[in-house]
Amino acid sequence: MLIIYNMIDIVQIIQLAIILAVSIGLHEYAHAYVSYKLGDPTPKLQWRLTPNPLKHIDPVWFLMIFIIHFGWWKPVQVNPMYYKNPRLWELMVALAWPATNLVLAFFGILFLIVSSKIIWLWNYINPSDPFIYFWILFSKINVALAIFNLLPIPPLDGFRLVKMISWEIWEIIEKYTIYISILFLFIILWPGRGIVWNFLSTTSNWILDFFFMILGQVFY
Repeated sequence: MLIIYNMIDIVQIIQLAIILAVSIGLHEYAHAYVSYKLGDPTPKLQWRLTPNPLKHIDPVWFLMIFIIHFGWWKPVQVNPMYYKNPRLWELMVALAWPATNLVLAFFGILFLIVSSKIIWLWNYINPSDPFIYFWILFSKINVALAIFNLLPIPPLDGFRLVKMISWEIWEIIEKYTIYISILFLFIILWPGRGIVWNFLSTTSNWILDFFFMILGQVFY
């Protein structure tokens, strides 16, 4: 039983690695693509205008995901000086990421429902089935990434929303970004870890249930 259990763990780790690699590659590409289309050549000059996850993943931080259950990647650098409307277009670039994650989650659920319907398994979906587990995990991780990165805290993309609401507040927070980032990292890794993960899990489940409800009605 121990050997089987370990094999299951390995399969789940491989599934998680694939999901994260694809999700990170596509959402960083979304950042780069939107910024490039808005006139910023920086992503292309830095060879980030690609969905290839190897261009976006930080190997050490990617490994940390499986060790301490938290990781990071190499954010795409953009230069708002190239934008005709810097504040608005910078926000568009920032929102390209969560939008990409939500689209991936939506199509993950859509693919699961359609494929299950085709092979006559819709009434017998078992979350423990490797195929079904993969697509549910794929969608849930992408929703969680979208929600997490919308938090208005540096260095997350949601921090750019603060600039749209109040430039003065944004400048104050920007001044102390390094300290806020370290404090935020400390909180989510230790005292507030359970609260953050429960919030992400609960909110992700609500959104996934909504996707299932909508798509389930369409393909009923």
